[in-house]
Amino acid sequence: MLSIHEHATLEEASTELLEFALEPSNWMTLPPAEQAAATVPQDVRYQRRVGSLRIYTVLEVAPSLEVFLRVAFRAPGLTPVKAADHLEAFLKQRLPLTPNSEWQVEVDERRWIHFVRRYSAPRLQA
Repeated sequence: MLSIHEHATLEEASTELLEFALEPSNWMTLPPAEQAAATVPQDVRYQRRVGSLRIYTVLEVAPSLEVFLRVAFRAPGLTPVKAADHLEAFLKQRLPLTPNSEWQVEVDERRWIHFVRRYSAPRLQA
């Protein structure tokens, strides 16, 4: 069984995990819409740990070829507001948050707090 990489700071985890997740060969396909529940796959390559905070990041390709960035956090007592602070710190070096950027926020049954947004522009129609 593989273990989750542990880091001393959120910035270290961000550097390593975003570099891995943004590599196109590591993107994942989304299941059909009726099966697309917010879950964190057991693949530990997409996860990192900073103390008790667990972080999951992946780029998901939908059947329509839209690409979404998903960043999820889990920790004892973590709230969506505190998770949003972690999101800002996590993305700061590589993808800084901009005013009016829209993120969908979901909490799954395992208490992971997911932030999802479109990563690329919609595909072109001929």
